[in-house]
Amino acid sequence: MGPKAKNCNLFFMLGLFTVLLPVLGWAAPPVSIEVKTVLASSGETYLDPRLAEMARELQGLFRYTSYRLLGRDRLTLQPRQTGSVALPGNRRLQITYRGVDSRRVELLLEMFKDRNSVFETSIRLNNRSSIIVGGPRYENGYLLFNIYSAF
Repeated sequence: MGPKAKNCNLFFMLGLFTVLLPVLGWAAPPVSIEVKTVLASSGETYLDPRLAEMARELQGLFRYTSYRLLGRDRLTLQPRQTGSVALPGNRRLQITYRGVDSRRVELLLEMFKDRNSVFETSIRLNNRSSIIVGGPRYENGYLLFNIYSAF
């Protein structure tokens, strides 16, 4: 067998392997996402009891005195799938699952107000971990988003 034939066989095997990955179960797993929408403000001192498990993180990262849980949404996404969460003030958070790389999930976050994109960022999270993302001004404070993922 000549070198050209060996190269053709190698490319054929690589192509076949790539096509069979999802069939054999080696594709990226679905990801479960939870988004907690928090209104952070200054003035009265208040911590919503539903945020107790993240109180230390909130108070360590931000200088607000009040934290109220406004919403809690859950999504389950497949690779390259996009989900959406309704937010206060005619806003929407769109989350796209880009895949898993080095044991971390990559998510694209895009916020819309009405139909206009106002914010876009990409994050990577370890399995069963979360991140708090600061958001826009709302009423007498600011929106914060705690994004948790498990896969």
